[in-house]
Amino acid sequence: MASAPKDPGHPYAHTSHISFNFYSQPTSPAPYGYEHYISLPPSYSTSPEKQWPLILFLHGAGESQRGKHESYASLCHGIPKIILCYDRYKDGMDPPRIEIPLAPRLRGQNPNRGKSGDADLSEAAVSAEVCKVVAEEFVTVTPSLDMGKKAHRVPFEDGITRSLVHAELERKKGANMQLVQITVTGFSMGGYGTWDLAVSTPERFASLMPICGGGDTIRAKNIKHVPQWVHHGERDDIIPISASKKMVTALERAGAMEVRFSVYAEDGHDSWTRAYGDIRVGEWMLGQRRRNDEKDGGDRTFVRAENKVQIV
Repeated sequence: MASAPKDPGHPYAHTSHISFNFYSQPTSPAPYGYEHYISLPPSYSTSPEKQWPLILFLHGAGESQRGKHESYASLCHGIPKIILCYDRYKDGMDPPRIEIPLAPRLRGQNPNRGKSGDADLSEAAVSAEVCKVVAEEFVTVTPSLDMGKKAHRVPFEDGITRSLVHAELERKKGANMQLVQITVTGFSMGGYGTWDLAVSTPERFASLMPICGGGDTIRAKNIKHVPQWVHHGERDDIIPISASKKMVTALERAGAMEVRFSVYAEDGHDSWTRAYGDIRVGEWMLGQRRRNDEKDGGDRTFVRAENKVQIV
């Protein structure tokens, strides 16, 4: 049974020009699931013949929920920030930006600052061109990990995340969803989560874009057929660039078909603001298709029926 949208308990996800709703995960292989935001392009309901690609975005640890109604922390950066900036752009703000406060637990301190004192770039503007590509061309799904709950105090678990994506595809089965065009992207903890999810479900995704993350170099060969664009700041002292370099090297040694690696010489941990702000990123995602000729080859074993738990 599909879940209905619910009130996130804060005003920061409100939009007037694009559908951006908050949900509970309906099924999971665990006793709990991830709350998540879903955006739908403005013309989604009026374009029944169009097949929409999907972006799954995984946030960093500093953007996790820890207190009641703290899902707004997951909206400050990356794909959900772009969606909210698109709404501001449609309100007439150009270039658009958002203002979302830091969670009280952070006491005004940027969780991504590192030893070099990186600035908080959550309020940095996003170009209208980037906003339009992401918001108007993709369905987006943003899980909001609640690490304040004892059972959730671990990074993104690939089984639960796989189940979430599967549930959303089931929700839109027969509707406007492009099964062969799903991109996974995330930064920091979500950069690790991007690679973890992909190596455990190698036939599911059309492309991957991990930012300042790392992964399992032994299983890198599982995803050598998936186009990937890796990003990392040279001065990152929270997750050193060597973590990305090791994965890129492992992929190249495995004979990966396409691996791009963007290194930002002046950036610390926050290399995602620059990466997601690049119009070429959205255009690259839009151009990818799953490299698997077998019909629904990545879908049949995505989540076994006996492992699904209805969450109430």
